[in-house]
Amino acid sequence: MKKNKGMAYAVLAIVFVLFNVIAFAVPTAKTSTFWIAYVFTTIAFASQIAIWKFAFKGADTLKSKFLGIPLISVGITYLIIQLITFTIFMAFPIAPSWIAIVVCALILGISAISLIGTETGREEINRVEEKVEKKVFYIKSLQVDIEMLASDETDDDIKAALTKLVEKIRFSDPMSNDVLADIEAEITAKVKELKTAENKTEIIKVLDSLLTERNKKAKLFK
Repeated sequence: MKKNKGMAYAVLAIVFVLFNVIAFAVPTAKTSTFWIAYVFTTIAFASQIAIWKFAFKGADTLKSKFLGIPLISVGITYLIIQLITFTIFMAFPIAPSWIAIVVCALILGISAISLIGTETGREEINRVEEKVEKKVFYIKSLQVDIEMLASDETDDDIKAALTKLVEKIRFSDPMSNDVLADIEAEITAKVKELKTAENKTEIIKVLDSLLTERNKKAKLFK
């Protein structure tokens, strides 16, 4: 990742150098319009560094890095549009300076709004995913608990019943819900009871019934 970022910054630096070479090598009048466009284009180059750093800030996983790509895409699009705008004003340096100011300011402003909107979208995706992870944690945790009980069980009949219960949990609705809190708490209590109980067969039957009830209620709230 660090190597890729270093290469990206190197490419950006090369493009910036080429931009300056072309800007000052081409025999065009260095009017106020030229300098206004030049300053805004330099800002566009400098902003890439800030955008790239922000996009990958705290990006430790592949998913978080992937979610940073739209920000970078907006930043690069902004730079390309600003470069095209600079080229136009460099070709027509006699254009009124106020036009250069308005056009470049609009490009900067619209790009900034797009960046804010993109970042807001990324935050919303993260928020929703965190919420979903919390809601599916219950059923995953329940499955692990029953799997552990099944692996430790020595009675073949009870082991088979627990294995069947694991399969039912695996195909249960993974999404939890506040409305299901009471029945899920009851299931959790029965699982704890199952760890030390002697009448395991009866408790497994109760758990099977509670899971059926939970899944039916879960479908009602979709």
